[in-house]
Amino acid sequence: MSLLVMSTDPPSTFERLSPSWIRRPMSRRSTSPQKESRPTTSNGLLAPEPASTFSNSDGTRSPRSSSSSRRGSIIEFVTRFRSSSNASVASNKSQDPTDFSEIENWFYGFRRYNQLVSTTTSPNKADQPQDLSKPFKKLTKKCGGQFLHGLPEAVFDFSLLWCPAGHLTRKDNNEPSWSWTAYEGPVNFPFDPTTCPDVYKLPRSEGEWFQSEILHFHVGPESAQYTVRREKENSLRIKYPPYFHAPRGSDHTNESNTLRFTAATISADAFTAEPNTYEGNETPSSQLINSDGKTCGAIMDYESELSKPSSTGPFEFVLLSRNLWREPNPDNSKPGSNTMHPTGTPIWNGQRFIWDERVVDHDECFEMGPWKMLNVMLIKWVGEYAERVAVARIHEDEWKKHSPIKQDIVLR
Repeated sequence: MSLLVMSTDPPSTFERLSPSWIRRPMSRRSTSPQKESRPTTSNGLLAPEPASTFSNSDGTRSPRSSSSSRRGSIIEFVTRFRSSSNASVASNKSQDPTDFSEIENWFYGFRRYNQLVSTTTSPNKADQPQDLSKPFKKLTKKCGGQFLHGLPEAVFDFSLLWCPAGHLTRKDNNEPSWSWTAYEGPVNFPFDPTTCPDVYKLPRSEGEWFQSEILHFHVGPESAQYTVRREKENSLRIKYPPYFHAPRGSDHTNESNTLRFTAATISADAFTAEPNTYEGNETPSSQLINSDGKTCGAIMDYESELSKPSSTGPFEFVLLSRNLWREPNPDNSKPGSNTMHPTGTPIWNGQRFIWDERVVDHDECFEMGPWKMLNVMLIKWVGEYAERVAVARIHEDEWKKHSPIKQDIVLR
């Protein structure tokens, strides 16, 4: 079971600003009398917490046990799909993320970018993370394109799907909420198709393994927008919406933190989130529960972070893209790189993705299918602008039930 947390704000304000999609576990129930229980949601400004401890946000509670929520530990919601005999560690040609000798296009380039970001932003490193500007320049020279607030514009759809790999805290700077550069702490890319052997090893005859749902992204003020130049490279195997044409021109700017695009959206009011744990530790993923109490997706952040109060809103899910899903190939041996992951929604254990287990991100009442899981962004509106809260996955059938509408999104 879980409990809606009471707000100290006036009822009329919180009813207007906060959806009812977050639930806290029963273990947090207060023993003091409560007048009325009201939902609270994330404010998007995540508090610092050492990733190695996986403790709750107040720093005093131990990791959740399986009885702390209705759905319990993530162990109960993972599927073992590879035999241990097929999970031998395979050596990579180059384990050095700064070695660009084999980089020739953005298929390999984004894989290297993923490894650079995921391994150099960790707060557990004894020394400060290295300056990424030099390797980013090398990637630009090898693959083309530019970087917008640390995200490669050529593969912008991939890079928007960054997720926390530990607890994050918002930096005191002008970086936008939609980029990992706005936060201190480790991040990763759990839906990067270039690091999923079950997908990228499929023959070219199988077609695309990633679909973007956004026609165009723009940065800058409305009066002088720059169109993000995404790559239409065959090696990336990305399917874009009809009428998409890669923009031309070189007068780009990364000074503006405003990202503009048009996308399908649904309200987050009808959903709740419940925590996942792995080996007794809270993980940076939560179950997404619909109004019928069914798991219909996963939110890639700690439930303890998502359930923090917010004085702004409303909250919405925004459709970004979708990944191809394939049954795991038992012949694929366990990779040596910590950023390689299995198909579906992988589990991050604090150091790497688990190879032989995955999050079950929807109940059996939802049909399996190669394109059924949608990549969405949870946003909250702050006046006329929105801020990124988290990246999530939601089943297409559940998404359609909520009558999505097209909206102009302005993210900061």
